[in-house]
Amino acid sequence: MSVGVVKQAPLQPQRGDIVKEMTVNDALKLVKSKSAPAISIYLGTNHKDKDGAVRIKSNLQRLYRTAEALIMKSYDPRTRERLLQPLKKALAALRLTRSKGGVAIYHTENFTGIVRLPTAVSDLAVAAQSFHLKPVLRCVQIRRNYYIMAFRKQHAELVLMTADGPKVVDKVGLNIRLDRPTAELEAPKRWLKDDVKVRRQKHLQDSMAKVSRQFESYWQNERLPLLLAGPHHLQESFRACCTYGGLLEKGVVGYIDDLDLNSIAEMSTGMMETFFSEDDRQAIVGFRRADASGLASTDLTRIAAAAAMGQIQSLLVAEDRHLWGRFDRDSGRVQLLDQRSDASSDDLLDDIAELTILKGGRVTVLPSVQMPGGHTIAAVLRWSDPQVALSAERVTVPVARVHARERRVELTA
Repeated sequence: MSVGVVKQAPLQPQRGDIVKEMTVNDALKLVKSKSAPAISIYLGTNHKDKDGAVRIKSNLQRLYRTAEALIMKSYDPRTRERLLQPLKKALAALRLTRSKGGVAIYHTENFTGIVRLPTAVSDLAVAAQSFHLKPVLRCVQIRRNYYIMAFRKQHAELVLMTADGPKVVDKVGLNIRLDRPTAELEAPKRWLKDDVKVRRQKHLQDSMAKVSRQFESYWQNERLPLLLAGPHHLQESFRACCTYGGLLEKGVVGYIDDLDLNSIAEMSTGMMETFFSEDDRQAIVGFRRADASGLASTDLTRIAAAAAMGQIQSLLVAEDRHLWGRFDRDSGRVQLLDQRSDASSDDLLDDIAELTILKGGRVTVLPSVQMPGGHTIAAVLRWSDPQVALSAERVTVPVARVHARERRVELTA
């Protein structure tokens, strides 16, 4: 899956419709929502053929009919009308075009939220007692937060990258040459050339030390990766004075003055995708270590009961599989169904993942081909040995993160 930032046109509901355009991080907050019934629709928009726009509209209508059928089986006519009519009106007003990723739509009687997802999603419509959020969890997992330090001609800027795209945290002015210190020196005397070189290097070091001091306050108690972008000699000079533990060894090398933040983020795609894929691997390794010690489980009934009691330390669930049924979040009891019968059933993988997050556990959503042993769900329990516990910082799906300097930028994931 691509991690690049994609420019997309805003969704356009008709005037007068009560539709909230949400960010991906806003959608994560719906994990705490208790509104029921709740309709969740995921629509892929990454169709490259010329009839893609027509297919998107057709798929959206099909997904609506799926949600409608589930609601019709479960609720009285009055409730159905209050729920479905606003949704039908909102969907009819949307102007959707082909784009990377997809769209998520969340709806209750009093709320309709629409989110542009930067990662690919499969078409899905769910009507249940809570919102279906597993695709969003995976999206945030792929697009984990990280910093980019971009060195431009006149300034250095610290950029926060999230699933919602880039956001400039702060800037500090620079008064240095972007070319290498000796590139344009043509002084006839060797001593003069060396003297200018030394003075330029000293000025460069002082400037990078200033940049490091300027941004140190943002990194207190912070562990997000920091990726450098800009000319090689500026990056090396900054590395020499930067003490931030999350600084990555490799950066995006080159002159970036003519590039916007989206373009710089696109250039970092492969590098950050490789870096974060290691987190998924560590989650799997952590489970296998716990399983070898008898401190893990792949039994759905046991995992559901542990989730209700807040005893799950870390959870792995399959992104592209569903286990339809009913889940009592208080007792932890589950009832498996052959298929979705009505709005009282939901994807048990999604429900258990949401409850795990609410109870302070960590969730990793993986493609089914990466799940340990081909299981659909796997858990490390809280009473496991700390030596086999997963690293909280590397595998957690962030639900909320507030920056140390809220007056400058708010980080919410």
